[in-house]
Amino acid sequence: MSRLAVGALLIEILVGIACIAVGFAIERRWPARPPCFRTTLFNIVYLAPASLVHAILLPAAGGLSILAVNAMGGGLIALPARGWLLLPGLVIYALAMDFGEYIFHRAQHASPFLWSMHSLHHSDAEFNVSTTNRHFWLDAVLKTASIYLAAGVIFRVSPIIVAVYSLITLYNYISHMNVRLDFGRWWWVINSPHYHRIHHSRLPEHQGRNFAGLFPIFDVMFGSHYVPGPAEVPPTGLTSGEIPSGVLEAMLWPLHGRLRVPRA
Repeated sequence: MSRLAVGALLIEILVGIACIAVGFAIERRWPARPPCFRTTLFNIVYLAPASLVHAILLPAAGGLSILAVNAMGGGLIALPARGWLLLPGLVIYALAMDFGEYIFHRAQHASPFLWSMHSLHHSDAEFNVSTTNRHFWLDAVLKTASIYLAAGVIFRVSPIIVAVYSLITLYNYISHMNVRLDFGRWWWVINSPHYHRIHHSRLPEHQGRNFAGLFPIFDVMFGSHYVPGPAEVPPTGLTSGEIPSGVLEAMLWPLHGRLRVPRA
């Protein structure tokens, strides 16, 4: 691995741990459901090997891949990179990227192949800020090879826009927090923990709802939104109740059913 890849890996892990630590402090003060941290340590420990494998397979991930595609001549639409036009350029880029995230997320729930990986994220019965990083390592690789590749072909963007959007995506730590936070009548503007918990609910009436990453307006546009009531705080996790028995099983999650030895 190059020094740049190692540095990016360390930053990813340290930022993740820092966001989780801050989130825990807030969750303990204003929990939506009684806090339970049985899977929290697992989620933190899993972050390191998952990030390492991701970095080895695809060092230029996420926003870096877009800049790489731009450097090779991609970018049909040049977004403004300076002055007051930088803001609308950032808005266009953020909306386009989140739309791509929405489409990919819908595919993860519709395709058995993608769900075999994405179900690891949904296997956390203790929905909290640490759930944010509980993704199968190949998810990020596939997302980079689809969403970010397409964005690099369509848009020519400045490193400033890519960097600011990367900071904006840290909001995902907030949307996964176990806190009573919603935005009332403005629920459709920005995702909230109250809104996103519905997506992780194991109750049948909540299945296939609230896919949005940052902007619920995409759920509204495609009819996948569910607006929870003020006291609607459902239990989370897979309907099957499956959870990884350890980090190794999580790293091989799509095969976990075949790897388990039935008890006599």
